[in-house]
Amino acid sequence: MKFKSIFLVMVSATLAFTGCKSSTGEAPLAETIKNVKVETVSNGVVQNSMTLNGKIKEKSLTSLSFRVGGPLASLKVKQGDFVREGQVIAEIDKRDYQLQLETSKARLEQVEGEYSRYKQLVEQKKIPENTFEKIKSGYLMAQTAFENAQNQLRDTELKAPFSGYIFEKFVENYQTVGAGTPIVSIIDNSHLEVVVSVSESQVNRVKNDKESYVNIANAGVNQLPVELLSVGEKAKSDGLYEVKFSFVNKSDLQVAPGMTAEVTINCQAEENQLSVAQSAIFHEKTSTYVWIYNPSSGKVEKREVKVTLDGTNGRINVSSGLNNGEQVVTAGVHYLVEGQKVKPLKAPSVTNIGGLL
Repeated sequence: MKFKSIFLVMVSATLAFTGCKSSTGEAPLAETIKNVKVETVSNGVVQNSMTLNGKIKEKSLTSLSFRVGGPLASLKVKQGDFVREGQVIAEIDKRDYQLQLETSKARLEQVEGEYSRYKQLVEQKKIPENTFEKIKSGYLMAQTAFENAQNQLRDTELKAPFSGYIFEKFVENYQTVGAGTPIVSIIDNSHLEVVVSVSESQVNRVKNDKESYVNIANAGVNQLPVELLSVGEKAKSDGLYEVKFSFVNKSDLQVAPGMTAEVTINCQAEENQLSVAQSAIFHEKTSTYVWIYNPSSGKVEKREVKVTLDGTNGRINVSSGLNNGEQVVTAGVHYLVEGQKVKPLKAPSVTNIGGLL
């Protein structure tokens, strides 16, 4: 009887131990709670400046071509050469165009004398008016042909329309080219542009630009004033708007198209607005989000927001999506999922720097 009691106790203990395991035979895992930093959303003064990354671009890049065709007699430039406005860049063989000019000139001189004689006769009423009209028509046609021959001879010289640098050469000497065939491309560097992209919510702020500066690290340029040139009226395929700033390319600047630049835009300050730490913002496709922390459930919720200005001091102004007093996650936002449980880290006190005590 004693042995039977001991056996029943052992069976009960085994069943009790088995009941603590999952259906797979393993003990259930505790839910992972992630430590995060949070901050409370509050009103703040709208920042009146923002910094954007962009690229330096030439004022214009133009391909030059002849208005007439023929064998290329002389190509006077190479890639990288500086040319001044009006300087001859290339020439087409003039022989055929000179012959055409001489022929049209001789024809004009011939009909011009005839035109003068008939004009006197019609004024004296010795010939009918319609006879003179035929002579006059032939004279005007000869005059037009002569002027056209003059223009074509002038067009055998390709001249620089503005001062700039030869960017690319498309043909070689003695090659036969047609009218409109690109010969070279030329860059106008008298002014340079800084091209940046802004979001829909930033467009109107940029239009209120008061003063802006560009920094170009690779050229050693700091706080160079730039002028707002244009703001795109239509968004590009990525949903952003193109904004251009312009500045004079002085001789002492070592700036070249293609360099990376940073533009600081000082805009007109507005009324108080909600703001969050820049680290709280993250993007998915073309939308902007933050993680909202719910103290009652201890979980996070993804919320889409609209930002108005990427400001200085690591802050972002938010126009919609947040309420005053809500808490947002400010660190580790790329490692959270919807509904995840988190634990806010306590901010270290002033006397316990780094939270080491």
